Amino acid sequence: MTPQSIPDMFRLGGRVAVVTGGAQNLGLEMATGLLEAGATVAITSRHLDKATEIANWLMKEHGGTVLPVELEITSEASVTAAFAQIHTRFERIDVVVNNAGGHSPGSSGDVVGESFAAWSGFINANLNGTFLCVREAAKYMVPNKQGSIINIGSVSSEVGRDRTIYDGCEGMKNPIGYNASKSGVLGLTYDAAAVLGRDGIRVNAISPGGFERGQPPVFIQRYSDRTMLKRMGQTGLDLKGPVVFLASEASRYVTGHNLVVDGGFTRLK
Repeated sequence: MTPQSIPDMFRLGGRVAVVTGGAQNLGLEMATGLLEAGATVAITSRHLDKATEIANWLMKEHGGTVLPVELEITSEASVTAAFAQIHTRFERIDVVVNNAGGHSPGSSGDVVGESFAAWSGFINANLNGTFLCVREAAKYMVPNKQGSIINIGSVSSEVGRDRTIYDGCEGMKNPIGYNASKSGVLGLTYDAAAVLGRDGIRVNAISPGGFERGQPPVFIQRYSDRTMLKRMGQTGLDLKGPVVFLASEASRYVTGHNLVVDGGFTRLK
């Protein structure tokens, strides 16, 4: 293989990238990074009108091609149809960022008081949904013997969380079902990497720490104090680089890895 320069290794021109849940929050940030690196991007949302609005905004701001796709992450039929639509449109899928998931309404955030329905909601959205997307992505990547799948975990899958950080913060909690589902995403990542590596497909995870999004000042201060960098993640800046790295040839010998992007939160004792 002809050696590539560093700038060339990070470029994603000619690649088709899918970001589930790419119409808002960290998903939108990662979709923006991939678009800026030259990829054609498909973004999904359960609401097609929202995905369409954001896709049009992205193309106006950054150029390139962005395809809006309707996707309900908890529906096998919806996941299958969405990936088929993307492949039919572009005839290839090179990168998939499995970001879509969610919280379970009605969760107590506790163990003793948690309902099985709330627990199951986390597992269904975050773990089952990620599995379905990994499976569908692999169907289109295996024939081409290449691809990069990036699953989104969480620092909550790395540590037992100190809930006192939420004291006095109305409505804020860290449910055990969410943490368990994200731990499952990491197990899925490691074993999918082992199975799909023989077909040239890399499977990695990114586990973000807390990102500042208008939380109460007391929470932001407490969280920042628990990180090595003494701040929360900054939306629009701190995930674009990691996702482009794992999507690109710059990480061509990286698979089965969990890239923790948390300002040192999980290692500060």
